[in-house]
Amino acid sequence: AADEKYIWNTLYKIIKNPYGVAGVMGNMYAESGLKSNNLEDSYQSKLGYTDETYTAAVDNGTYTNFVKDWAGYGLVQWTFWTVKQDLYDYAKSKKTSIGDVKMQLECLCEQISGKRMGSEWKKSVWEVLLNAKSVSEASTAFLLNFERPGNTSNGIIGKRAGYAQTYYDRYAK
Repeated sequence: AADEKYIWNTLYKIIKNPYGVAGVMGNMYAESGLKSNNLEDSYQSKLGYTDETYTAAVDNGTYTNFVKDWAGYGLVQWTFWTVKQDLYDYAKSKKTSIGDVKMQLECLCEQISGKRMGSEWKKSVWEVLLNAKSVSEASTAFLLNFERPGNTSNGIIGKRAGYAQTYYDRYAK
C-alpha cells in the first residue's frame, strides 16, 4: 500500500479538515487498499493484466482502452469513462504514470472541488469534506455521492466510516 502518512498529509494540505481527509481515506482503503496502481480484481483475469502490467501498458500506450473498459483503477477505483478520461488527461499533463499517487490525489481533489469536472460533486462532496463535523459525515458523503458502489447498505456505510475512523485516530493529532 502507498504510504498512508503521505496520503494523509497530501490530502490535508488541500482539504484542511481532518474529518474530511479521514472520510476520503477510509473509502480509498475499501476501494483499493490505498494502492494507487490497483486494477479492480475482477478485471485482472478479464483483461489479462496485473496491477503492474496494466499500469505499464496504459503508460506506454500499448493498452488503449483505459477510458472505456469499465475497470476500476487507482486509489478511488475510477470507473466511469468521464472520470477515467479526466484522470488520464491529468496524468499526461503532469507527465506522470497513471498510477502516480500524488497525481491521483491532486486530480481527485480537482475533480470533486469542481476545478476540473464542473460542479457535480462540489456541494454534495467537496463542501462536506471541507466542513464535516465528524468522520462518518465525511465518509458517508464521499461514499454515497462520489464512490456510488452497487451496495450502499448501512453495513457498508458503517464499515467505511470505521476505516475512516482508524485513519482519523492514527493521524489527526
